[in-house]
Amino acid sequence: MTLVNIKKLEDCIDGSMIFKYSFNEKIDETLMKKLGEKGKLQYYPDFPRPFFKITTADGVQVKGIIGDDNFEVVFPRTNNRERKKNFETNLEKMIR
Repeated sequence: MTLVNIKKLEDCIDGSMIFKYSFNEKIDETLMKKLGEKGKLQYYPDFPRPFFKITTADGVQVKGIIGDDNFEVVFPRTNNRERKKNFETNLEKMIR
């Protein structure tokens, strides 16, 4: 799996930033579980489109659908650039 694009979606009023991460393959449960190791995983496999949400210890939120080729990440206001860098470093290790 390869990360093909990172697109900034918006800045929120509270100072957090939202980015869309796109891949060359569909997201599966394996990647979701790897991401979930870094925080609290909420998974709803019985939804018509299986939804997951992960909240890391430092407040980063990952939201996505199993079978899509992208997910959204919300970086909290405090140290959001540093948190984004750390998230991307860990993500690259997971998708190798």
